[in-house]
Amino acid sequence: AAAACRAAVQMQAALMTLNERWSQEDCPELKFRTGINSARVLVGNYGCDYRVSYTALGDGVNLASRLEASNKVFGTVVMVSETTAAEAGVAFQFRRLGRVLVPGKAEVVTVYELLFERLPEPQLGTDPRAIPGGEGEPEDPARESNVLYQWQWVRRDVVLNVVECYEKGIALFTIGDPMGAARWFREAIAVMPFDQPSKALLDACTSTSQGKAPADGVIRVSK
Repeated sequence: AAAACRAAVQMQAALMTLNERWSQEDCPELKFRTGINSARVLVGNYGCDYRVSYTALGDGVNLASRLEASNKVFGTVVMVSETTAAEAGVAFQFRRLGRVLVPGKAEVVTVYELLFERLPEPQLGTDPRAIPGGEGEPEDPARESNVLYQWQWVRRDVVLNVVECYEKGIALFTIGDPMGAARWFREAIAVMPFDQPSKALLDACTSTSQGKAPADGVIRVSK
């Protein structure tokens, strides 16, 4: 689990570097999302004598694919299952996003956002361009649009503040109190304006309070 999370972080870092280079060549920016789940699956060469494919099969693989697609609901880039977050441990900073029902599944699952791999404290919060209250925003579009880059350079106390506000909001959202939840999501956005999950859940709270969405705290992901 830790290796998969580390690979996801490194892939986003590599993509940021490539986008910086491509922007100088007037090439379009590329983005991709990642879904990670930890489960027992079948991995190997499958097929017949004249056509073989190396792949992974199993319900755990299907869930990882659904998590990848679910990123678009929250505005995240790396989403992991509860199992992965638990197995990866404290080496990474996660944020519980909430309970979701993905296409093709009857069981509701709890999902997490991977924010960054934890770094020693002196390396955090040293880039004023990406810190709330710093001297301006990131000037490079490739860096500005990279969520993992932004989180990596935010002071840890600020990160924990945003996560705490979001956690309080999602707790109220789960028990069917969208108005109470909205207050905490607004608080998280005030601390961290680029926090997309808080914005997404704030919109969900508005829809729920207006009777346009179920109030059971489950976020349903469409195909």
